[in-house]
Amino acid sequence: MSRLILILTLAFVSFTSVGFTNKPSSVAPQDPPAKNERTAVSAVARNYMEAYYTADVERMEQAVHPDFHKRTLRVRNGRTEITADTKLSLLEGVRSGTGKDIPVNERVQKIEVLDIYKNAASVKVVTGGWVDYMLLSKLDGEWRVLDMVLQYTRR
Repeated sequence: MSRLILILTLAFVSFTSVGFTNKPSSVAPQDPPAKNERTAVSAVARNYMEAYYTADVERMEQAVHPDFHKRTLRVRNGRTEITADTKLSLLEGVRSGTGKDIPVNERVQKIEVLDIYKNAASVKVVTGGWVDYMLLSKLDGEWRVLDMVLQYTRR
């Protein structure tokens, strides 16, 4: 009797394993994004950064999504503090020109498109003082920065 149970158990495990391995994936394979999509995503990230450095409010408005949100992480006294910005507060900051004070050699050092899938993309921007992680989405066929997390690299 125990031998029968063992055989049935092994048959069941084998059957269910085959069923799972032959099951089609719920995420269809995607061709790598076209080079022009990567270029477009990178250009939006660069426009965002250049708008900040030059206090160009119109350029920034073109780079960000209407539902834009940004979170800035700072570590103080061993604790992470998070501040948040909306599109409106971002544009006010750009208008005030705080980015103009950043020395040219500490501005964008690297823009890396991490991933693109259909209408979503992620980008990492490295500067001399912080790293930005941007999430972009398409709005009316144009890439825009939707969400962002900024992490300072200095104390």
